[in-house]
This record gives sequence, structure tokens and C-alpha cells, in this order.
Amino acid sequence: MTSGHEPRYYTSQPRNRQGVREDLVQDPHSRLKALIQEKCVLRGDFVLASGARSKVYFDCKRATLDPEGIHLIGGILLERIDELARKDGRPFDAIGGPTIGADPIVGYVAGLSWQRGEAGRVDPNHAPHPRPLRAFLVRKETKGHGTQRTIENIIASGSRVAIFEDVVTTGASTLEAIRKAQEGGLEIAAVFAVVDREQGGAEALGHFRYYPLFKKGDFGL
Repeated sequence: MTSGHEPRYYTSQPRNRQGVREDLVQDPHSRLKALIQEKCVLRGDFVLASGARSKVYFDCKRATLDPEGIHLIGGILLERIDELARKDGRPFDAIGGPTIGADPIVGYVAGLSWQRGEAGRVDPNHAPHPRPLRAFLVRKETKGHGTQRTIENIIASGSRVAIFEDVVTTGASTLEAIRKAQEGGLEIAAVFAVVDREQGGAEALGHFRYYPLFKKGDFGL
């Protein structure tokens, strides 16, 4: 059976060895925006984590749990972290955030940072890279069994860390994760989000270097 529409897989755009369109690889930020617009922007009647109601909901887990989405977000974040580390003259030690929104991304970024480090170690043609980042998760409540930890993974006191959140609305949950990280002796070197809903989050996080990859207005909303 045929249709009048060319199947997406058979696009005439050139592809790299992984089968990904080269035009998309060249501009990951634009591709990520298109993916979020396609998969994550939902319309209806929603109650946000802040308790407010909204006709638009950003379900960014549809991007952070998507094979292409997690790759794009992780690569962009690692590049931004590298830029800040060079600017500061001090490396980052870890990336973490509130569970469960941060879970897939912080683990993926840590894995990417290790992978590139290994590439530089075994191949002298690769430029040296910063040391790998560790990943951690911040629980809403202390675990009531086992290690009874609030922060999952052992991150040394004094470590410079990035905090990641998928969507920021008022910033309350992000600030709570930051507070717990600081109580653990961690230095918050930067805060990242995939989408800022522009409902007070940037103001609430004003004491930190805050970098949303996108804002609600970027999607014409």
C-alpha cells in the first residue's frame, strides 16, 4: 500500500553513519525545540505541581525518556557545563537534581562525560577532556529504609555541582532540591532546565546561575 506522503525514514536528507539526518545533527538546539513542540506540548485542563491550573502542559519526560531527546539534552548540557567550567577556571564535579524529573538526564550526562574521557585516553588524536561528572538524585523525602539517604550517590562535600530540572514553573521544587544539596555541603555552580514556564521560576532562582534551554514563549505560547 502506498500513500501520497513520503515516509519519514526515507527522507532525502543526507544521513550520518548512525542513520540520523545530518541537518538535524548540525543544530541540536533547533532539533530539540522541534521535538519538544511535537511530543511535549499538551493542551487541555491541567493542574501543575504548584497547584495552579493551566491550559498548556509541558510533559518533558516525553523528551527526556525519548532516545533522540535524551541524547540531544545530554549533549547540550555537557557542552554548557564545559563552557562554564572554562569560564570559571574550575571544573564541575557532578550533576544532579530532584527525582524523578532529573533521573534519566543526569545519568546520561554522567555517562557521556565518561565516554568522551575514555576516547581521549585511548586515542591521542582526541583533545583532553575534563574529568567525568558524577550523577546524583535528590529525594523529596529521606528514604525510610536501607541507607536512609536524601541524596542518592556519594558526592563529596565541597563538590561543585549542576542542578537539573526538566520543567520549572515557580521554582519551588528546584529550590528545595538546591537546599538539600547545600545541606550536604555541595556548591551550586549552575542550574539548568529544559523548559521554563515563565511563572516566577527565573526570579525565584535569581541567586543562582540559571540556564533554561527554552522558555514557554519560545513555543509561541
